[in-house]
Amino acid sequence: MLISTTSGICLLLFSVSTVAMKLSCSIVHPLPIASERHLFNSIHSTLRKQEDYEEVCIIASAKVNDTDDAVIFPKQRHIELFYPTIPVLGSDLFRQLDEATLNLELRKGTVNELLFGTSKLNHLKISDTGLSRFEVLPVYDYTLQTLVIHERLITVLPTNVEFLAGLKMLDLSGCSLTVVDLSRLSGLSLLSVLNLADNQLSSVEASELVELPALTKFDVQQNELSRIDRFPEIFPALKFTRIMQNRWDCEWVSEVRDKIWRKNITVLGTDFRCGRRINNGGLCCSYAHPFRARLAIAKALLSVLDELSAASNDASVGAQTKDPLITFKVFENETIDGVIGVEMRNVGIYLQDPIGAV
Repeated sequence: MLISTTSGICLLLFSVSTVAMKLSCSIVHPLPIASERHLFNSIHSTLRKQEDYEEVCIIASAKVNDTDDAVIFPKQRHIELFYPTIPVLGSDLFRQLDEATLNLELRKGTVNELLFGTSKLNHLKISDTGLSRFEVLPVYDYTLQTLVIHERLITVLPTNVEFLAGLKMLDLSGCSLTVVDLSRLSGLSLLSVLNLADNQLSSVEASELVELPALTKFDVQQNELSRIDRFPEIFPALKFTRIMQNRWDCEWVSEVRDKIWRKNITVLGTDFRCGRRINNGGLCCSYAHPFRARLAIAKALLSVLDELSAASNDASVGAQTKDPLITFKVFENETIDGVIGVEMRNVGIYLQDPIGAV
């Protein structure tokens, strides 16, 4: 009797485990298509047409565990899992999506870890789920075009992100990245949009040979950056950038402004309140060393005085001589200390202490 009862229990458990979980839409709502929900909306301000929207299947409060062998998703082009509870989202779940599903969004709820595997998805977005770990299977995927992650617990680039060879847009804004090595993205030859805004970036690194040839939009606003080496050369196709609200070094800003101008790159947004920092063409910045700021101010001031002196000489002397009566100069030695001097014909008078002296 005991044996038969136990067998019955085993059969019962087996039958339950083979039942697939079937998910259905809680609501179907028209939303802008995923590919149109990109950054730099200010330059895409035209009114949307009806064909720019699609029906989104919103599945609310879905609970999926590791023990669930099969999940049946609705045959919808766009699915949004709203407040899902999926502690570990493995690659098997992506394979179980219907072939018709091209866009998947996970919003709110709980998704602690995610392993992205081969799927037919074109667009994947995860936001406010508590995600702390995102990995990609080390198998090349040429289908996914858009990856958007807005998760404060994400502190590093997704592992194996370079295997997403078809990626055109990578949006990691609103995370907690501190360092980004662009060498990790060098294999993404189609990547045209990179958004790293609103992180904690102190460094964006890249080796001398790294280039992102297709990148046209680059956003690093609201970080802790002081400079980006080889910018914008590392992005030969760059058209738009947003770089305000950082801790830029003024010398880097001056250097980059000239490059941006020559490459006809549009800089979106400006800094308005710089406090005690300098506003250099719309970007708040400070000099790495205080004497550099004093040197820059001295150069600007003496340049104006020199022009005024030359104009005065021309008015009084006329065409009799081409040499100005007084010449203002800033001399810099190997220590980059600046010395202000005044020269008058063959006589020179200079300040005893350099600008760099404390």
